[in-house]
Formats: sequence, C-alpha cells, structure tokens
Amino acid sequence: MREMGSALIMALIAIVYVIQAFKIPTGSMENSLMVGDFLLGLKFMYGAPIVPFSQDLGINQRFPAVTDPKPGDVIIFKYPGTEKKDYIKRCVAGPGSVIEIQQKKLIVDGKELLLPPRGKFDRNGNLENDEIVNFKPLRIPKKGDIINPSTLENREFLFFKHMVHQENPRANVTVQYQLYLNGEFANDRTFSFSSINTTMSDLQQDKILRQDPQSGRNVAFNLNRLDNWVEIESYLSFIKSKFPLENPEIRQVLFLDGKPVTEYKVKYDNYFMMGDNRDNSLDSRYWGYLNRNFIMAKAFILYFSWDKDIPLWQLPLKIRWDRIGKLIRSWDGSEFRNVKM
Repeated sequence: MREMGSALIMALIAIVYVIQAFKIPTGSMENSLMVGDFLLGLKFMYGAPIVPFSQDLGINQRFPAVTDPKPGDVIIFKYPGTEKKDYIKRCVAGPGSVIEIQQKKLIVDGKELLLPPRGKFDRNGNLENDEIVNFKPLRIPKKGDIINPSTLENREFLFFKHMVHQENPRANVTVQYQLYLNGEFANDRTFSFSSINTTMSDLQQDKILRQDPQSGRNVAFNLNRLDNWVEIESYLSFIKSKFPLENPEIRQVLFLDGKPVTEYKVKYDNYFMMGDNRDNSLDSRYWGYLNRNFIMAKAFILYFSWDKDIPLWQLPLKIRWDRIGKLIRSWDGSEFRNVKM
C-alpha cells in the first residue's frame, strides 16, 4: 500500500507540475499535428504555477522557467475568450514584434516567416474575409506598455479586452459599445432595433441594448459574448448603416469590475498564435494576443495517434504507428525572406 501511495503521489505531482496530456480535436495544426494525435506537453518549460490552478484565481506565481516562449514553439494554452477550453497553436511572434499578413505572406518585423515544413493552406489563402487575408500591421504588447483604449480601432480593442481578461481572470471585464449621432451621445432618442435582433439570430437571447441610466433610452450595445473581432465589426457596421444621414459613430468603453478603463499598464508579455493550417484555424488573427498568464505547456511528443476515419474494428490499421514517439519540433524562424515594405 505504501508503494502504491507513493506512486500515486508521484503521478499527481507529475500531472500538476510536469506534464499535460492533450488530444488534437481539429485540423487547425495540420499537417504538423493531425486530428487524433495524442501528445504530452511540458509544463515546467515555461514555469508551472506554484499553486495548482492558481491562474484562475488571478495569481501568476510560478516556478522558475527553463525558457520563455519563443516564436516557433507549439504551445498549449487556455483560450482567452468565453470558451473554457485548452487550445494548441504555434507561436509566430513575441512581445514587441510587429506582425502583418499580405495574402499568404506572414511578415514579422519586416521579414517573411515561411510556413512550417508540414503546414498548409486549405484554400490557397483564399478566405472569405479580406481583413484576415490582408491583416494590417499590429504591434504585440509587452510587459510595461501603457495602453490608452480610446485610441484603439475595433480589432485592437477586442484584442485589448481579451488581454485584460487574461491578466485579471477573476475580474469582470466587459465592453460597452455606445452610439453617437452627429458627434453627440444618442441619449435623447428612442430607436427600434427589432430588425437587428432578428437578423443576428445568434444574439437574440442576449440583452443587446443597454440603457442610459439618466434617460432610460437604449443607446449602447452589449456584444460581450462575441470573441471574434470580424463578427463584431460586421455587427457594428450593420447598426451604423441604419443611420446613414447622421454620421453614426460607435465608441467602445472597457469596464474592469464596473470601472471604466482610461489607461492600462500591461502586466505580462503577450504572443501571437497561428495554426499551421492557415486557412482553417481560429487563432490570434480573430481573438488577439495570448498573454503569458494563460500559457500552460510546451508541446513535446506524440505518445499515440489514430485515424478517426478508419473503423475501430480495423484497429491495427486505425493506429498511426509511424507517428507514435515523434517529437513536436519548433519552427525556429531561421528561414526568413526580407520583404520590401
């Protein structure tokens, strides 16, 4: 019994502080990682939390890290939006870097980073939204940066919201979108948005409109369940289209535990994550930065893999024997091409 107890304690310590098991559920990392791959991640590489699950409590006290996350690393992390899931993507840029996308080109600090050897484009880089295909230059915040949210466009504002949430996981982080007409806050008029609510069926159950406390009029919008800036941009454009002659403007205000944030000092470094399957990955292009506080482990090795399309009764064929034991390698960024800006 004593030996069994010791073994269980050692296994528990390993699970909490050393390794994390992860299963690949989607094709976002193909063909580097395949649906049906089972892998182990190393928690101690980036410094495991001293108190288990303390990240959810807003505490970021960790054991010393072997290394900081680096561009090229495949990283397991907590999704920074409303979904409570673990994600896995490749880090393509770190704190302070400027990232840009031109069609199929990924440009970091003025240099094109080539696709990892087993990465791919499902649709030859042809995505429905041009804002993702041609992703404007974006600087990734680093620890100590001071951010004024009133200067941010819609894309950067949502990214900022997710960063604040990651750095303050126990706080209530919300955004209010306020309508201005001809430069004035629309607090003296009543509008009917029934057509908007009907069109945006996925938001019908939410309280979309917020009231001005003085007039009681519906003048602001609650889109906090949306994690994707492209969807938010579309929704706000739809609202503004209802007032073509009144110079409609929508301004964002971020609230941290009910208090508006006018200036914010970044607590931790941030990273930009992308799937190796560039046309089939919900990644930083849509939801923003990955904060150091939400990083969990560095992907290390495949310990099992099977093909979901082969029936279980063909078990020997279902197992991908050639993938078992393969190391998950970083794409170290050594192959760059200079890009003329």
